[in-house]
Amino acid sequence: MAEEGEKKSKLLLIGGLVVGLAIVGALAVGGAMYFMGSDSETAEEQDANTASNKPAKSTSFYYSFPEAFVAPMVSSDRRQRFMQISLAIKTNNLDIALAVEKHMPLLKNNLNMLFTKQDYQTMQTPEGKLQLQMSAFEVVQAIMDREKMKIDEVLITDFVMQ
Repeated sequence: MAEEGEKKSKLLLIGGLVVGLAIVGALAVGGAMYFMGSDSETAEEQDANTASNKPAKSTSFYYSFPEAFVAPMVSSDRRQRFMQISLAIKTNNLDIALAVEKHMPLLKNNLNMLFTKQDYQTMQTPEGKLQLQMSAFEVVQAIMDREKMKIDEVLITDFVMQ
C-alpha cells in the first residue's frame, strides 16, 4: 500500500509540473505576442495609421563650440572661483554655422567678457543659470544680426563651477 501512495504522489507531482509548465509556456507566448504588437491590424493599416500620426521632421541644426569656456568668477567670500561652460547654438539655418565660424574670435571675446562678470552665488541658483543662458543668447544674436541671421537659442551643454 505504501508503494501505491508513493506512485500516486509522484504521479500527482509530475502532473502538477506538466500543468505548471503549460501555464508558464502559455504566459510566455502571450507576453511575446503582446510585446511584439501582434493584434488585429495588418501591416498596411499600421503603416497608414503611423503615417498620419508622424510629427513633422525637425529642421533644427546645432553648432557646438569646439572648446569649453573657462572664466574666473566674482565671489563675495574672496576665494578664487572658476566656471567652465560649454555652449551650443540651435538654429533652423545651416548657414549660421558658417557665420559662427567667421565671427568666432568676436563671439569668444564677447562671451568670455560676459562669463567673467558672473557672480558665484547667483550662478548657484537655477534662475542665475537661466539668466546666463539668456544673456549668452543676446550676445550671440547681436553678432549674428550683422549677418542678418537669427538663431533659435543658445544651449548650455555643460556647466561646472569650482
